[in-house]
Amino acid sequence: MTREDRAITIVDLITRALAAIDNGEQAEQMVCSTLAKAAHAEIAVLVGLDVGRKLHVHAAWPDQRRVAALVEVIGHGGRRSEGNLHLGQHPALGEIITMGPDLDQSQPQERARLLALSRRGGFSPEAQALFAEAVAPVMLLMPHVAEACNKEQRTRTAADAAAALNLTAREVEVLQLLSEGLLARTIAARLGLSPRTVHKHLSNVYSKLGVHDRLVAVSIARAQGLIAA
Repeated sequence: MTREDRAITIVDLITRALAAIDNGEQAEQMVCSTLAKAAHAEIAVLVGLDVGRKLHVHAAWPDQRRVAALVEVIGHGGRRSEGNLHLGQHPALGEIITMGPDLDQSQPQERARLLALSRRGGFSPEAQALFAEAVAPVMLLMPHVAEACNKEQRTRTAADAAAALNLTAREVEVLQLLSEGLLARTIAARLGLSPRTVHKHLSNVYSKLGVHDRLVAVSIARAQGLIAA
């Protein structure tokens, strides 16, 4: 892989990631698999920390089953280098490269990601050069990719929760505005509805959630992922 080939790979990666974000596709999986294939890695995984500060796999290549050992290595820490690129060795996995910050120190945490790739025979000089040249643009790109994937996940969670509670899209919309502190008449003006209609939607929401108080309704809705916190 020449320097020109590496540049084309990086530009293509960024272009495809931005397109995936715009189209609501799995941008994290695309970044993970594209770099893995370009560097001839055997295993690659993209991880972050969940709310319990445990490693969560956001993307894996070639599949989830094969990345368990690599995730375990990442979980043990031991990154000794400064910056966002580190090469190490593992007796079973071979050479391991990690791209990304120390997750425990990253802010905001929900957008921090660490990409790890391994190859038993070691990465070629061309692959190592690709990593060195790709790390800066990938680190600039990754928060946007992560946020897009987080947003997509929140949307799916909200849709599943609404379906489970038999809430309509309009009822969820009214509940979201209620959580922002708006009164019924303000919600009505915002949505182009009558106050009476808004009160009807709120009555339905309270009934379906099994509550009689707006604060409790909002608390339950946030806990269920129905509305933004």
